[in-house]
Amino acid sequence: MDIAAVIALPPAPAFAVAGSSPARIGSLQRGPSVVGAATPPVASASSGTSSALAAFGLGLASASAAASARRQARRGAATGQRRPRAGAVAVAAATDVATETVKWQAAAETSLLNNYGKRSLTMERGEGHYLFDVDGRKFLDFTAGIAVNCLGHSDPGWVEVVAKHAGTLCHTSNLFLNKEQITLGEKLVKCSFADKAFFCNSGTEASEAAIKFSRKFHMMSGKPRTNFVCFDNAFHGRTMGALALTYKEAYKTPFQPTMPSSSFLPFNDAAALGAIDDTVCAVFVEPMQGEGGVIPATNAFMEALRKRCDEVGALLVFDEVQCGLGRTGKLFGYQMSGVLPDIMTLAKPLAGGLPIGAVLMTERIAECIVPGDHGSTFAGAPLVCAAGNYTFDRISNPAFLANVCEMGERIRAGLRRLGEPRGLTVRGEGLLCGLVFEDAAPCGAVQKAAQEMGLLVLTAGKGNVLRIAPALTVGPKEVDEFLDLLEKSMVHALDATKE
Repeated sequence: MDIAAVIALPPAPAFAVAGSSPARIGSLQRGPSVVGAATPPVASASSGTSSALAAFGLGLASASAAASARRQARRGAATGQRRPRAGAVAVAAATDVATETVKWQAAAETSLLNNYGKRSLTMERGEGHYLFDVDGRKFLDFTAGIAVNCLGHSDPGWVEVVAKHAGTLCHTSNLFLNKEQITLGEKLVKCSFADKAFFCNSGTEASEAAIKFSRKFHMMSGKPRTNFVCFDNAFHGRTMGALALTYKEAYKTPFQPTMPSSSFLPFNDAAALGAIDDTVCAVFVEPMQGEGGVIPATNAFMEALRKRCDEVGALLVFDEVQCGLGRTGKLFGYQMSGVLPDIMTLAKPLAGGLPIGAVLMTERIAECIVPGDHGSTFAGAPLVCAAGNYTFDRISNPAFLANVCEMGERIRAGLRRLGEPRGLTVRGEGLLCGLVFEDAAPCGAVQKAAQEMGLLVLTAGKGNVLRIAPALTVGPKEVDEFLDLLEKSMVHALDATKE
């Protein structure tokens, strides 16, 4: 198996190992085997697609190829060397290798708000499970854009759908219906507990809508309620309403006061649920916490939570922005316990990489919302919903979900092999997995070493959980490559320091 181990020693890497293209599963095609080769053209249009659209796609591909050729020529002129063959090692001066990265970092500091901190990589293109930066370095991507790119990068079928609608109808606003939005709504309702769907543009927008819908429900009942209950380590978004439902104080402190009517209970503690009373408007919970540390809710906890909400008349809202839509190996996270919510929020993977959010709800919630209560200019646009239809059709296939379960088990088995001898624990479901360290320092060291070796992973919790969230199309070869690179990273970051 070819292993792409791109060694990027910050701040200016001196070596880069260019591996040959990985095997793909399903309909994914093999791409160029040389790092820095031209981006593949947009998938060919169907026979019914207009010649104008075909020219549009070819124009994009030609422009990309030309840009890649110019960059390659510049780097070749700077180093005086040919581009390496697949699997060859390119040795160059550190200042030469990082020329493009340094340039773009400087430009970012000049023009972009520094709310994300300094970023060490500038990505240029993606292909399957791999990302390539502006200096041609190749990375195995087990972040999937924070659980967004569920089909990997530049999936050919997804590209074809997006290109088609970019040349047909991109945006209309919600002054008009569009077929793609209606079709996606039908699919979500048919495959879930819900009776109605509302579209928005992100996970935090979905949380905001769920807050408003919950308040309106109780107002219409004649007994308005304002209080919300959430759980320790929860993450529901960064806009002001959703922020009030998010646990981490560091996210909230600079922006206080947030919505005052929210409180937090211990997660997975059924005995604590008695604090939910008849003043509570709604309870927000993630069936599996992602940002909070990759912590699945227990079935007993979810059943007790549903029972308590029913007893006091509070609505139950499931936040499945990260754990929904195939990530756990189930189409929806609530299917792990079988407990049904009143409202559910979705977002990250729904359009395969384009911004989208959705709120699903039962009829008793939907009938309380009337024209003018809520809305969005961009939500449910035909291009984004076309991508959503294609993505949902792929995710909802039983064979697709079976692969998520199988690859998740393969990852966790490998993590246990690497982690247990070092006193580390493993948790998660499907393809959202966590390797739990004692504290943030060793976890961060492993993440940094992994990036230096060409592997991208996330952290979660208090910085002490290595969060693994690859594309849902990942196969055995990519999983084994991940485990190999992670093992080397752990040896470098943990074991070497003990000697």
